[in-house]
Amino acid sequence: MVTTTLPRSGQHIAAASAASHLSDGAAAVAEIAAALGSRADLYTVFVSTGYDLEVVGTALKQHFGDRVIGCTSSGNIGPNGYDRTGICAAALAGGGLRARTITVGPLDDTATAVEEAGSALAGLRAELAEDGEGFAVLLTDGLSRNEDLLAANLMATLGDVPIVGGSAGDDLTFAYTAVYHDGKFLANTATVTLVRADAPFRLLRLQHHDPTDTILVATEVDADRRIIREFNGRPAAVAYAEAVGADLADIGPTTFSTHPLLLNAGGSSWIRSIATVNEDRSLSMFARVDTGDVLRLGHPVGMLQKLAERFDAVSAELGSISAVLTFDCILRRLEFEERGLADEVGAFLAKHRAIGFSTYGEQFNGMHMNQTLVAVAFG
Repeated sequence: MVTTTLPRSGQHIAAASAASHLSDGAAAVAEIAAALGSRADLYTVFVSTGYDLEVVGTALKQHFGDRVIGCTSSGNIGPNGYDRTGICAAALAGGGLRARTITVGPLDDTATAVEEAGSALAGLRAELAEDGEGFAVLLTDGLSRNEDLLAANLMATLGDVPIVGGSAGDDLTFAYTAVYHDGKFLANTATVTLVRADAPFRLLRLQHHDPTDTILVATEVDADRRIIREFNGRPAAVAYAEAVGADLADIGPTTFSTHPLLLNAGGSSWIRSIATVNEDRSLSMFARVDTGDVLRLGHPVGMLQKLAERFDAVSAELGSISAVLTFDCILRRLEFEERGLADEVGAFLAKHRAIGFSTYGEQFNGMHMNQTLVAVAFG
């Protein structure tokens, strides 16, 4: 168990974080509850693979009531930095913080699910607008393949309320991911938590890949299944391999993480990461690509430098940082591990009081993306 704590403050959001590696889910939650107490305004909990989720869900309800949000993860971020195992949690209190959560689902009909949740979302938005500033935290099933539509539809419904969040993971087994709500872990479901605070906060997004001049146009896709069949009228995997200067047989996860594809939208670049090469030489993606999308090959630039610069800028804006609720793509951690930087990056995140998890994708306002860190920092 490792715990970091800040005192409660009326002017700022105070935070405490804790992690447990006990193998029994009920005992792990009890250990975290003993460290964090039961008086916080909002708890966030992220659960790595190997736990009985029914047991964990019951324990979370018992200790924290209805003030907890969370999901399964591909590893956690907390007082240990990057942590591939265990349960990690944070407690947020003070600063006029108020939070309300609703579920959205089933996600296999995302448009209808958001429409049916519309009145509840409107009610939460109206309540949020009464006093203070706010944002929405989106946690969603990471295997639904509908995060793109979900984020866009939620942004249309919430209007000017900013959205930040991540897709639940399961340590790259791609078997079962779920979000927590009211004592249960639910698949095919998302939770939307509207948060209001008098204390200052900032939303942030960063990536360490820049677009190159190499262009690949998606000329044939299966958008709903996130498959690109052709780039520039040629088999997608063949065209991609040539673009990165590699033989088709040699491209794989390392190539994909080093050279993702970037889509320009709204004046910004958004990463679209490759999952696998299929037998028919098509590419399966971690985010939606539509026919006609113009993608640029990416290359890594200043991994640690970009992270430090962004956090330093946010810290300067806020005066200091009490906590950073963080959603960080699993592909970033894998790339850091490949380059021997994971311990250094993890230590940096822990130093800056980051708490969160390694995701299967990230959401920022109306966009879903990959290989990105998105977060909300509290002053």
